[in-house]
Amino acid sequence: MTAANLMAVGTLVVGLLMWAAGSFVFFTDVDRYPWYGKLGILSAAFVVQLSAQRRPAVALGAMGLLVALDAYAGPSLPLWIAVSDVMYIGVVRGSDRLRRVVIVLGVIATVAGAVAGVIAGGARAGVLTGLIGVALLLSPIGYGLSVVATRRAADAQKSAAVAQAQAERSAALADERRRLSRELHDTVAGHVSAIAILSEAARDADEPGPVVESIRGNSLAALRELRAMIDLLAADGDDITTVRWSSLDPLIAAADAVGSTVTVNGDTAGMPRRLEAVVTRIVGEALANATKHAPGHPVAVELSGTGDTVHLTVRNGWTGAEPSTTGQGLANMQIRAESVGGHLDARPVGQEWVVNAELPR
Repeated sequence: MTAANLMAVGTLVVGLLMWAAGSFVFFTDVDRYPWYGKLGILSAAFVVQLSAQRRPAVALGAMGLLVALDAYAGPSLPLWIAVSDVMYIGVVRGSDRLRRVVIVLGVIATVAGAVAGVIAGGARAGVLTGLIGVALLLSPIGYGLSVVATRRAADAQKSAAVAQAQAERSAALADERRRLSRELHDTVAGHVSAIAILSEAARDADEPGPVVESIRGNSLAALRELRAMIDLLAADGDDITTVRWSSLDPLIAAADAVGSTVTVNGDTAGMPRRLEAVVTRIVGEALANATKHAPGHPVAVELSGTGDTVHLTVRNGWTGAEPSTTGQGLANMQIRAESVGGHLDARPVGQEWVVNAELPR
């Protein structure tokens, strides 16, 4: 049984008790109700209350008809208690238009009752009638408006929470797409670029054997990193770091094959795995760029640490060409440095292109 049905049953019980106690009407000395009239008005009010949840407008109209019929023999107190409940339901369950109608009717009925009380019995009767109107009509209306406001606030909060969850989900998906883009770029682009450059060099080389071997090494390295990336994506978490400092060997061999001698000072021994991965990705991108944009120029990689900071510098000859604005390499290097709380700068210095990064351990 719903709360509305319980209220209807309660009103019926109260009406029967008032009937038994001789307090069925407001003015006990003017009780024109026959017994079947009282039973009829109680039964009708009970049915209207039960239907108010489903059809509040119809229930309000039916209750108005009962009030008009009750005006001659009553007014009966149980009926007006039922009116109070139906008006509350009309405010809570009805449309905005019905809600406005209920408010207007409640105010008019309260004021009219107070004026009629003054005319019939003086100021005291007017005040008492007005207070009865406030208790039976305006109070349930006010309570109903409070319930509506609370419900709307809860709906707005729920909608805001849903919108925020959708925005967070969209942001998470966008971040994941960008992360996958960086991983694919750093995993494949460097090796594929080296393979393309080496293929051209092998075509013109007198002894293509070493160049072909470097092509094979970059192909296998790209395949290994792709498999490692697929395994990482298939795992439950993303804490597994697959790239190691030794992953640079094919890129170093590719640079050497096109005449870009690579010298490396320092290593990642003792570094956390995540930091090692970031350093390796930055150096790998720098080597791929040097091989692609400045083949034949030496490349120097310097890795050192002071206290809690790792210093990374990659230098190669600069041909004077401006860096591409459509590629993702430089942006990816900066993002990787920032991912561990560091920063990176890449720009020409004299006749060299220099990549500097400072990364916290």
